[in-house]
Amino acid sequence: MAAPNTVATRLAGKSNIIFAAGLVVILATLLIPLPTFLLDIGIACSISLAIAVLIIVLGSNEPLELSTFPSLLLITTLFRLSLNVASTRLILLDGDAGQIISTFGGMVTGNSLIVGLVMFLILVVIQFIVITKGAGRISEVSARFVLDAMPGKQMAIDADLNAGMVSEKEAKARRDAIVKESEFYGAMDGASKFISGDAKAGLIITAVNLVGGVLIGYTHGMSIAQAARQYAILSIGDGLVSQIPSIIIAISSGFLVSKIRSENTLSSDMTRQMFRRNQPIMIAAFVISAFALVPGFPKIPFLLLGGGCGLLAYSMTRKQDVAHPSEASSQTVKTDADEAASVEELLQVDILSILVGVRLINLVDPRKKSSVFERIGALRKKFAQTFGFIIPLVRLRDSINLDPTTYEIRLYDHPIASGTIEPDKYLAMDSGAVQRLVKGIATKEPVYGLPALWIHESDKETAELNGYTVIDPESVLMTHLSETLSRHASELLTREDVQVLLERLRKSQPSLVGEVVPEVISVGLLQRVLQNLLKEGVSIRDLPLVLEAMGEHGGRTKSASLLTEFARKALARSITAQQMSPDGKLYVITLDPSLEHTLINTVNQTGDVIQLAIGPDVAGPLRQQVSEAWKAVMENGTEQISLLCDARVRPGLKELLSRSLHQLPVVAYDEFTAGVTIEPVETITLPNLTEAADQLMQMQMT
Repeated sequence: MAAPNTVATRLAGKSNIIFAAGLVVILATLLIPLPTFLLDIGIACSISLAIAVLIIVLGSNEPLELSTFPSLLLITTLFRLSLNVASTRLILLDGDAGQIISTFGGMVTGNSLIVGLVMFLILVVIQFIVITKGAGRISEVSARFVLDAMPGKQMAIDADLNAGMVSEKEAKARRDAIVKESEFYGAMDGASKFISGDAKAGLIITAVNLVGGVLIGYTHGMSIAQAARQYAILSIGDGLVSQIPSIIIAISSGFLVSKIRSENTLSSDMTRQMFRRNQPIMIAAFVISAFALVPGFPKIPFLLLGGGCGLLAYSMTRKQDVAHPSEASSQTVKTDADEAASVEELLQVDILSILVGVRLINLVDPRKKSSVFERIGALRKKFAQTFGFIIPLVRLRDSINLDPTTYEIRLYDHPIASGTIEPDKYLAMDSGAVQRLVKGIATKEPVYGLPALWIHESDKETAELNGYTVIDPESVLMTHLSETLSRHASELLTREDVQVLLERLRKSQPSLVGEVVPEVISVGLLQRVLQNLLKEGVSIRDLPLVLEAMGEHGGRTKSASLLTEFARKALARSITAQQMSPDGKLYVITLDPSLEHTLINTVNQTGDVIQLAIGPDVAGPLRQQVSEAWKAVMENGTEQISLLCDARVRPGLKELLSRSLHQLPVVAYDEFTAGVTIEPVETITLPNLTEAADQLMQMQMT
């Protein structure tokens, strides 16, 4: 076994040299006269190559196994035409074209010019009208269907990739296979013209040889009958020698393009499918045998063929009877297994998915540049850098139940966000510096609900010049998806994700992971702490600092809320960098000291929940004051703002404000690193603080 592999490897390594040399020889044959023995060798190689190609095609399982077949057609056609030119030169100059051509001419024609011409024309008709025409039509239709099906196949691959059913490597291989399939059938559609052109060229060359031979023989003193007799045999032999390998190659092409993708060869599939049931074979046996009763028909051939079919059907019946019990049971088992598999598939729920209406399918077209598919990969990378873990793969699906221009972002198959997009328009939003209004369809920006317009592409440049912020439809969807994922980051972090993060950290800091998990805290408790951090927009990239805080305080408490506060202190640098403005300052909203002191006295921890024990008459005005202060700061142009308070109040105050002001960060004093500049911009006070304080004290005493 080693020797063939070594030879094949050496040939593959020198294939470029061998290929180039072969093409040079073929081209040289068109110009340089060949002796008859070299012509015989070339003709023998042509016939042998055609037979080898046919056998290789019959042994293939799918067409793409021979994706180079169109190029092979060109090479074999060029080779045969070069031999035609060389044989024509010998026939017209010497009246001799070697033993193979002479033998073919004498054997097929039977020394009869009429018979030879008829045989040659029949072969040309068979090749040109039947085989080549059919193979070309199959290639044309296959190429059309493959190209039409490409978008759907690409979407299916990307959907499987986003759903985690295949890896990036497998998805790339499947995409390459789709591209290669479309290129193959497209090339075969064009390569079929080589075969039809070869048949036409053979017919023309044979006619030229006949006419030219008669003229040359006549000029050499022969009679027209003698010249026609001598040169006709050689011309017809030359035509047959070139047409026979051409027909074999055409048959190979027909088999290849008509082959359905299968795990078995063509002969294996055909045998199994033709002889799958014995009843049709038995009926065929009776019909064939009945032909022996027709007056004038020979009886022996039909009786033999009918009897052979009957024996074949009988043997098939015996085999089916023997195998029937096991086959029946296996079929039952297979049916039950298939049914169980289909039911299990209904239990699978996509963690993250996007449903789009029928008019939005073009947005997720993988062939389109800057499509949603391409941007989702970049979004996952950005999310991992920002929050410290990899979000699940996003599955994109179309739905006829949605409005044509509507999309839904779903978490565990439940809608968490939705919006409307005009796929052929742009979204124009007022940036605050609009000089002149533009025409468009009034709408609301899906992320923050701001007023906006859908404008035509032709108005895009005008809107930008007038101060509008113009966004393409894909960016609208991706921005909404990004904000939605950021808001629900805590729900995306699964127990499996936490385990993956720990295993990755274990490779670099094995002692830290081993001492904390599960010795001090469990994976489930760590997950709840990380989810609490993500819920407030705190990145968990610095997982070692979180584990160090867990290891230090996890022995004293198992409260996820308290451990979250300890983790936040450990992540002070990250929180500071996240809240810092571009000018290097921290702009904060503070609480009036008396209000803060009053709130400290109302902190209450019940189980794992830390909250402020205040009534609605205090909570409502407090939320309103914070909301108005935040709005005033934002209107003044300060975008990065946080609410600063005492560490004991922070979790309860965040819980109080999370319903209506979930985007406002609430930060404790010791969660900002020392040395940074803190700039208070608003202070929260309650007008009736004395009454509120008395009420709070009474509630606490009660």
